Amino acid sequence: MKVTLHLLESSEEEEVIIRYRKMNGQIEEIVRIAEGSDEKIPCSRGEIKCRIAVGEVLYAESVDRATFLYTKDGVYRTAYSLQSLEAAYMERGFFRCAKSMLICIYRIAALKSEAGGRIDATMENGEHVIISRKYARELRRELKGED
Repeated sequence: MKVTLHLLESSEEEEVIIRYRKMNGQIEEIVRIAEGSDEKIPCSRGEIKCRIAVGEVLYAESVDRATFLYTKDGVYRTAYSLQSLEAAYMERGFFRCAKSMLICIYRIAALKSEAGGRIDATMENGEHVIISRKYARELRRELKGED
């Protein structure tokens, strides 16, 4: 994707022009960010309550009935279940990659096939997430843009 930036004179109004061949989740995400409407998920980090933008989430994991959101900056606990996150943000790239994990396919830096039909996904923060063989075929379809 080509990105062009142009510094405006102080009196000109800022604008964003998006040129695309086909509307997809990534383009919709860019539109939401440009419009300033990136939804936030309530969560906590230790004793601190906060809200993080959906677009910042790399992956979510369920451990001992608790759900954690992973970003480039850290790990946050949320009251939402993986099932509710998947349902709410499927169109934002959230994808079930294992029974206890979701990833944001737009935040994958690299993919590598593994033995047994699994896929090793390297996320933007350098962490590796294994996509189980049960979900690998669906991920391949999703990345190819097949419905």
